[in-house]
Amino acid sequence: MSLDKEKHFLEPMRMWREWVQKSEKQWSEALTDVMADEKSSKMLGHYFQEWLHAQNMFTEMIGQQLAALNLPSRADVLGVEDRLSGVEDALSTLTAEIHQLKKQLSAADREAAMPVTKPRRTRKPPTKPTSQDQSTNTGDK
Repeated sequence: MSLDKEKHFLEPMRMWREWVQKSEKQWSEALTDVMADEKSSKMLGHYFQEWLHAQNMFTEMIGQQLAALNLPSRADVLGVEDRLSGVEDALSTLTAEIHQLKKQLSAADREAAMPVTKPRRTRKPPTKPTSQDQSTNTGDK
């Protein structure tokens, strides 16, 4: 009984999927035929050019109205975003340089704090002549 219920439930889904596939194929064929016709393609091209012109005029008009109300336009906001992005990049570069300088300073401080160890002397310095040695040396001459 459960198999019959599953088939009954899946049947509308299969039918819907087939309908979608067939309609997609029909729309594709119809649009291909329309675009293949030179008159239709010129008409659509002209329509899209007019639509883009109207959109540009509308954008310009809205920009003027926003400027009159002292409000930023989309271009103004995007310009601020670009400048802010540049500031953030410069700030991150400066932060990285500061961290690098701190490391160099701490390494230099550690080196300065370390006691300087002189190498051990293996040769003895000459002994200073004593006064008795000097008198004997001068008398020999």
